[in-house]
Amino acid sequence: MSRAAQYEQSNDDQFHALANKVSIFKNIANDINNYAQEDNSQLNSLSNQFSALSDSIKATSAKLTHVIRTNPKVIKMVGIAFLIFLIIYYSLKYLF
Repeated sequence: MSRAAQYEQSNDDQFHALANKVSIFKNIANDINNYAQEDNSQLNSLSNQFSALSDSIKATSAKLTHVIRTNPKVIKMVGIAFLIFLIIYYSLKYLF
């Protein structure tokens, strides 16, 4: 084999090795892109769910405030119910 043919063969081998590496990096980049899009979709979904939860909490708070203003005795009942809930919650938490 002549020297030029050896260089040509060496260049071809290196070119194919480089092409394989580029292909691997391209696949990795595509995988990362797919994972990022999935994660972004999940984050958007969570954001929408938290927004809905926030709206629900605001509406419930407004209703509770209205009830408390119209009937002040309700605050005692709500406080007692909340206290009982906390006692039960922490009792079960420490038992299990």
